Amino acid sequence: MLRIEMLPAAQGDALWIEYGDGARPRRILIDGGTKSSWPEGLKARIEALSPDERNFELLIVTHVDADHIDGALALLRDEALGATFGDVWFNGWRHLPDTPLESLGPVEGELLTQTLVTRDIPWNEAFGQRAVGVNPDAALPRKEFADGLTLTVLSPYAQQLANLKPVWNKAVRDAGLEPGQPAAETPTEPLPEGLEQLGPAGLPDVLALAAVPFHADTAQANGSTIAVLLEHDGVSAVLCGDAFPAVVQTSVQRLLEERNAERLTTDAFKLPHHGSHANISKELLEKIDTRHFLFSSNGSHTRHPHLEAVARVLVTTAPGSSLLFNYRTSFNEAWDAGELKGELHYETLYPAEGATGLTVDL
Repeated sequence: MLRIEMLPAAQGDALWIEYGDGARPRRILIDGGTKSSWPEGLKARIEALSPDERNFELLIVTHVDADHIDGALALLRDEALGATFGDVWFNGWRHLPDTPLESLGPVEGELLTQTLVTRDIPWNEAFGQRAVGVNPDAALPRKEFADGLTLTVLSPYAQQLANLKPVWNKAVRDAGLEPGQPAAETPTEPLPEGLEQLGPAGLPDVLALAAVPFHADTAQANGSTIAVLLEHDGVSAVLCGDAFPAVVQTSVQRLLEERNAERLTTDAFKLPHHGSHANISKELLEKIDTRHFLFSSNGSHTRHPHLEAVARVLVTTAPGSSLLFNYRTSFNEAWDAGELKGELHYETLYPAEGATGLTVDL
C-alpha cells in the first residue's frame, strides 16, 4: 500500500505519505505548507492520529521557501503534538559548499536549524549529517527504510547548493542574524499581496500553449530543492518540490542508463513548483511515463498551475492519464472541461465540493 495525500497547503506543498500495512502504516512527510495553512492542514492531520501513532520515518524539508518550510518549522516547534521523526532531511547553512530568492526562507532555515539542534532531532543522519544531494561522479544516493521502501535522491547537485549560499548569507545578515548561529525568533515577512485572481477565459488552446518557448527557473532556493524517487512494493512516485527540471532530468537519465530503460515508469509525478511554466519542460516530461500528475497549489500569489505547464503535460502524456489538484480554483478548473478531456483522453480529479486536499492510492 502506498498513499499520497496532498494536504491543503495554500500555494505550497505538504505531502503526507503512508505505506506498508494499511491498518498500521508507516509515514513520511515532505514539507509543511505555509504558516497560514498549518492549523487546518498539517497540524489538524496530525491531531487526527492517536498520540501513539504520531511517529514518522522521515521528514523532508525540500528547501527554504516559506510555502514549504513554514509549516515544517511550526511542526518541529510544537512539542505538545508529540510527533517524532526517525530522520529529518534538510540542507541548512552548514551544508552549503563554498564553491560557486525570490525567497525569504533563509531566515526560516536558520530557525529550523536552531530547532533541530535544540530538540536534538536526527538531522541528515542517512547522509552522515552531510548535505542531502547528488554527486555527479557517484551513483545516485539510494536510502532504504523499513518495510521495503526506498528513496533515490534526484536533486540537488553541489552547484545548486553553492549558488544558494550568497543569497542565504545576505538574507540572514539583513535580518540581523549570523548564518549558522542560534537565532531568536524572527517574524516571517509575507509574500507580496495583490496578484489578480484571474482564471482562463474559455477553453485553453493546448497546442498553442504547449508551443510557448520554455524559460527555465533560475531562483537559487528552488535549485537547492531535495527531489526524490519513492519506491515501495512495485509502486513508485517522483516527488519534485520546486526543483529545476534540468537537474531532475539529468538524474532521471542516469537512472534510465542504470536500468537500461528509455523512460522512467512511475505511478505518480508530483510536478515541480506547483505547475510553474518555468519548472515543467517537455524534455523532462518525455523522460517520465506516469499515470497520475499531482498539482499542489491554490494559485494564490503565483497563479499556479500555469496554463503552458499543464498543456506541456497533456501533449506528452499517454491517453488515460489523470491530472490531480488539491484545490479547485479559477487557475485549474478549465482542465475539467469535458470537451478537452474527450479530445485529449485524460481525466481530472479535484477535492469534493467545499473541501480541500486530495488523496491518491497507488
